[in-house]
Amino acid sequence: MDIRKAVFCSALMMVLPASAVGGGLSAEDVSKIKQVHKKYEEAWLRGDSNAVLALFTDDCVLLPPHADKPRIGHDELKEFWFAPDAPPTQVTRLVVTPQSIGGDGQIAYVWGTDDVAWTTVKDGKTVTASHQGVFLDVLQKQANGEWKLSHRMWDDKIE
Repeated sequence: MDIRKAVFCSALMMVLPASAVGGGLSAEDVSKIKQVHKKYEEAWLRGDSNAVLALFTDDCVLLPPHADKPRIGHDELKEFWFAPDAPPTQVTRLVVTPQSIGGDGQIAYVWGTDDVAWTTVKDGKTVTASHQGVFLDVLQKQANGEWKLSHRMWDDKIE
């Protein structure tokens, strides 16, 4: 290849968006990933544990805050979030706000902020709690084109 073609190809690669040269996420992928986060909010607000779990891959990894033990797979997610012996808890507010979405069309990463509040009934008393925090999600595109959460980690503000 002569030098002019090499310079032209190099310049073209620098100005084309990543998706045009085989990388990046399509607009449709970004929209579907945002929908996963919207469904996540809605499922928690409905108290629908099955809908929450359905948003995760079977081999998902949950990395709770404060260096708590990782939870791997649906069974461990269910035990962590929906333990049968846990006091009754209802999420009353959940706002998940993606700040940045990237990836390569098969794997995506999303980071952002969240604002969550909940009530728990302990010894006949209703206790209210809330926090604002940050999250990092990794999603995998499934064979049917659907996106699912494969890894999730979050932390809350130090108050």
